[in-house]
Amino acid sequence: MLDGALARFAARGRVLVALDFDGVLSPIVDDPSAARPTPEAAAALARLVATTDVALVSGRDIDDLRACASPPDGVVLVGGHGTQSSLEGAAGGQALTPEQSDLLQRLGSALDEIVDGVDGVHVERKPMSVVLHTRRASRPDAARTTELALAGPATWDGVHALRGKEVVELGAVALGKGGGIVRLRERLSGAGAPVEALLFAGDDVTDEDGFAVLGPDDVGVKVGDGETRAGFRVDSPTEVAAMLALLADLRS
Repeated sequence: MLDGALARFAARGRVLVALDFDGVLSPIVDDPSAARPTPEAAAALARLVATTDVALVSGRDIDDLRACASPPDGVVLVGGHGTQSSLEGAAGGQALTPEQSDLLQRLGSALDEIVDGVDGVHVERKPMSVVLHTRRASRPDAARTTELALAGPATWDGVHALRGKEVVELGAVALGKGGGIVRLRERLSGAGAPVEALLFAGDDVTDEDGFAVLGPDDVGVKVGDGETRAGFRVDSPTEVAAMLALLADLRS
């Protein structure tokens, strides 16, 4: 079924392939800074971008995404769960108000207190959000710190909370890959021929709002297990690389 959908997708004129990074192009690793795309995925991306609009859409800060993904020239980066774009500047066209800046600082301080003295848990600061990471913590510590974050600062007025695999992200602005994908599609269409169809592949629960914005001519691919809005599923980054290689062949 997926091969048929890919063939129909590839036969269209201008199309956009949007991909999460962690768990899609790169296997999930304990140290996020060590994540890299598989060689097969990197090679397929380099071929695909020659004929197709390609974007990486990630929760990572855009500079962190660029450093880990080392994307080929022409690949657009959308970071910070849709709040950053390499086409629109570091903040994706947004600027924090003084109130939002204050909220972001208070969120960081609150998470610092939650993780203080807990092994394997750390706080990451992004331009628009702060993130609690628990992947390397013991399971009781991961559960406890996650619960404290969700029951505490995640409930404050003005906070936009996302829960993903081993992360809780708290934003001072609205977060969501779906919004980032919609804005990217509109921007590309406004700068040339309209994007006729979009393919989005993601593995995390935070990718579900990306699948939610897809239309009837678009293709959603869930990587791994779990409930999903996506119409198709593959098992691993290895299968994602094979999918991208097939698309590159079809688009050539």
